[in-house]
Amino acid sequence: MTRLRAAVPYAAVLAVALYLYHATDAFAAMGREGQLSPAFWPRAVLGLLMLVCAWEIARAAWFPRDARAGPVAAARVEEAPGEPPRQPLRLAAGIALTAAYVPAMEALGFFIATAIFLAAFMVIGRYRRPFVVAIASIGGSLAFVFVFMKVVYVSLPLGMGPFRAFSASLLAALGIH
Repeated sequence: MTRLRAAVPYAAVLAVALYLYHATDAFAAMGREGQLSPAFWPRAVLGLLMLVCAWEIARAAWFPRDARAGPVAAARVEEAPGEPPRQPLRLAAGIALTAAYVPAMEALGFFIATAIFLAAFMVIGRYRRPFVVAIASIGGSLAFVFVFMKVVYVSLPLGMGPFRAFSASLLAALGIH
């Protein structure tokens, strides 16, 4: 019975994903010749979601939780000192940062706003190696720009004033027109 209970949430998500996958038929025909259909990315994400759900259902059915944990993990759980301390100020800072991200994107452009967001989120999360924070935030922002504009073909905000000029220069340097 516990195996069935463990699989129920994944089965529910799988059912919703199947429904949504078939609902994408409504806009699949709206694509242009030689380009990805508007249904491509939603179907790709939903397909991956369905694979994960099927995997978790199978895992819950064939490997009960106690057997998956093993004796070493079970010993660690017994030694754990309860719940981690709550940090409401960090939570509030993360929520405020996320809420400020969209307006910042309009003013600063996607690249700069995303780099600042990633760096600030790492600092809020107590990551204290400045060089790694800088490289990860700039590299992550560049990767997002490249994937969204070159692979997915999504138009991103360029920002206003000098930020717009910077964004245009960056896109030209990346070969994105």
